[in-house]
Amino acid sequence: MSFKQILIAAALCSLSPFVFAHAHLKSQTPAADSTVAAPADLRLVFTEGVEATFSKVSLSKDGAEVAVKGVATAEGDKKTLIVTPAAPLAPGNYKVEWHAVSVDTHKSDGTYSFKVGQ
Repeated sequence: MSFKQILIAAALCSLSPFVFAHAHLKSQTPAADSTVAAPADLRLVFTEGVEATFSKVSLSKDGAEVAVKGVATAEGDKKTLIVTPAAPLAPGNYKVEWHAVSVDTHKSDGTYSFKVGQ
């Protein structure tokens, strides 16, 4: 390997956390695969800041879409998306699908499920 190739490889390795960063889901409330009392909102915490305006979270219960009143970042915390259902959640199985755009414009997505008990 030439000196030039070594310098290029070193530069790419040092930049990779910034160049290839994505907002990955770090935790969520309610937790994935949990059974909970009806939550007032859902909170998705990412590994880096996200842009609520360009991110989307959809919620479904037993396969039917559940209306969401709003998706916003927590005040002073761009890593946490708060999802507010339009009405209290009834007992059943819920699926959360999210599509996040990080503050550096990278996109990521995923799903998880939880259950609201009786």
